[in-house]
Amino acid sequence: MNQVAVVIYSKLEGAGKSAVYRAMMFVDELRRGGDDVALVFDGAGTTALAEMLVPSSDLHHTWTKAAPALRGACRYCAKSYGVLDALEAAPVPMLGEDRGHASLRQLLLEGRQIITF
Repeated sequence: MNQVAVVIYSKLEGAGKSAVYRAMMFVDELRRGGDDVALVFDGAGTTALAEMLVPSSDLHHTWTKAAPALRGACRYCAKSYGVLDALEAAPVPMLGEDRGHASLRQLLLEGRQIITF
């Protein structure tokens, strides 16, 4: 069993949309394979999560397959990108262990391989 953390930094614009799509498919593949996966949205990726949570989003169905792996979203970044209220209303767990940001070190301490999109 692999221990993996998938961290999303991309927006749903341009090439970022295909990166986020591929990340959601990868998380689903890992889960189906029985791997231990944690999904984190950081930086501009918090906007991608906010958009995918909307049922009319063309990536909503893909998101729902990856959703059980959600660890959370960076609180600081969600606030900076103006999506904090939408994510909290979802409700998405907000991460802020490293001076308000999601802790990547914590993922390493758990023995996870970090893969970014």
